[in-house]
Amino acid sequence: MNKHILMVIDHHLNPDKYTKAQLQDNTYDAFYVASAMYNAANACCMSANENKNQLINESLNEYFRLSGENKQDYIDAINKDKQ
Repeated sequence: MNKHILMVIDHHLNPDKYTKAQLQDNTYDAFYVASAMYNAANACCMSANENKNQLINESLNEYFRLSGENKQDYIDAINKDKQ
């Protein structure tokens, strides 16, 4: 499980959990998934609008398409941490 992608999904589900600086640092650390992370982190830091959610979803979907990982596994891990 990619901790950087996990953070992006967690931020998308819990928008007040991370600071902009944390999201930007996460983007820099995620070199090997740079395009998906760059788009997702930038979208998280933009002002609220409809394009933000679309960009996040497209970026994450592209990561999961390329990696072959299961998005639901990430969501389950986030929900498990909440319990």
